Amino acid sequence: MKTRRIVPVAMAVTGCLAVVIGVYQGLVHIAPGYEGTITSGWGGDLNHEEVLLVQLGAVGVVGTVGAARWKRLASVPVAMGSIVLFYPLRAVFHWFQSRSRPLYREFSPPAPSYEGETVVIILGAEPFLVAGGGLLLVGAGIAAWRLRTPGEEGDGVTPPSSQA
Repeated sequence: MKTRRIVPVAMAVTGCLAVVIGVYQGLVHIAPGYEGTITSGWGGDLNHEEVLLVQLGAVGVVGTVGAARWKRLASVPVAMGSIVLFYPLRAVFHWFQSRSRPLYREFSPPAPSYEGETVVIILGAEPFLVAGGGLLLVGAGIAAWRLRTPGEEGDGVTPPSSQA
């Protein structure tokens, strides 16, 4: 019975670790076989959105641990995972909608160093790891919600006696 309570916490910790690893990866890359680099705002330090994603993952873990005692806290990892999941969906949607830098299609960048050469931009590991972490956080909240908390074990409601 006690090991069942560890499963949601393990899912939340794994989800948080996936988010932490994911924010250190690149959102997009130049496809193998093409030369070039993607200049993004990432210069070694995490930007404010990436720091926020890590903090949301940590809050989701704390909510999952608290849900082992108070069932209502299971909504915390679900909410945090949903917010974390929104970030890569929004970022990937933005890249697919961009006409100047299309994903998975050859195009010639307007930089003088390319001189008419074509490149292909592909998704990196970040959106997949962050989305996987968000899904694990949501799953941890759902799993924590389905567990019985100590207060529910003996709720005081017993069926009426069949003896008259």
